[in-house]
Amino acid sequence: MRRDLVVFIVLGFSLALASAGLPQSATPAPIAKSPQIDVKALLAKARSGNPDAQFQLGLAYDHGLGMDKSEYEAMRWYRLAANSGHTEAQNNLAYLYETGPDALRDLNEAIKWYSRAAVYGSAMAQFNLGRAYLYGIGVRQSDDEALHWLRKSADGECSHAVAALAVLYAAGKGVAQDPRQALKLAKKAAKQQNPEGDAILGILYIDGVGVSKNLPEGVKRLKKAVQEGSPTGQYTLALLYATGEGVERNSQEAARLFRLAAEQGVVQAQAALGQIYEFAQGASADINEAALWYRRAADQGDADSAARLGRIFLLGQAGERNVREAVRFLTFAADKGNAQAQFNLARLYASGTGVSRDPRKAYSLFVLAGKTIDVSEELRELSPQLE
Repeated sequence: MRRDLVVFIVLGFSLALASAGLPQSATPAPIAKSPQIDVKALLAKARSGNPDAQFQLGLAYDHGLGMDKSEYEAMRWYRLAANSGHTEAQNNLAYLYETGPDALRDLNEAIKWYSRAAVYGSAMAQFNLGRAYLYGIGVRQSDDEALHWLRKSADGECSHAVAALAVLYAAGKGVAQDPRQALKLAKKAAKQQNPEGDAILGILYIDGVGVSKNLPEGVKRLKKAVQEGSPTGQYTLALLYATGEGVERNSQEAARLFRLAAEQGVVQAQAALGQIYEFAQGASADINEAALWYRRAADQGDADSAARLGRIFLLGQAGERNVREAVRFLTFAADKGNAQAQFNLARLYASGTGVSRDPRKAYSLFVLAGKTIDVSEELRELSPQLE
């Protein structure tokens, strides 16, 4: 992969840090100061109607602090505090509606509570609402609305919003591309101790966007971001180790960093890790591990990973052959335009393997795949069956 492509891929997805909402105050002062929580006293205050105590009890249940973890109980106490106007509880209630177990998930409710908290000045909720508009999560996608709320959040000193705006100005998404403003915002986010700020700064130095190109400084910033747990930093530095750009090429270190980013939900890292395990690039070949990471990436919408996973199921490489699952993943990837999936799915329809035999559908899929793959022989064989 060329380095210039590496950088712009990263800039395009750096908001992976914001692919899901962020909760407020995971360890508020009353809880963080002591791991021993007076549960009875906290419960008594919460039952008396004290919104702060209700919020803190919600956090305790949410994170298993002093009691068994329970998203259901956390939501109950967050809601009581939220109904009293507690903006942090409103944000966290929205967060659980967005990211909690399937039985709790409700994007409409998430947006309602993010919006309520955002209107009343919660910088974190403003960030989450801006992110929702940026990605079209539970709302109609709108760059204007995204920028409105991200700017309000940044004005409220939310470092996540500052980092997000830096990426938008660097990539020119929703705003005129402004490398100098991107650099200014990235520096501000880094100064606010936001790991993504250092990651974005590293990218800007590596590509010379808004600043003179400086590979050593870029790598230094990325390593700092990695130490602080930045998924963008992990993925970007992994790419550099994989290509030997700015660092000595090291496939093992690349694999380690890809895994760190993959475990934080970065879909590109999950896809890369699947290939690493399938083709033994920096790690021992392990088709079961490859399938695991391809599935995670496919579940986030990555068509290439779905195509690779479909092929694994089709060939039975990770256990028994599973044509039904193969068809499911190949169909998803084919609909997304993946040529290899279109080709493999066409062969299944041509032979009637795992699906009802359908020469016309097979022909149509071969034609689509033919934009990238030579399918002249397959089309010649099918043509007589369509007459």
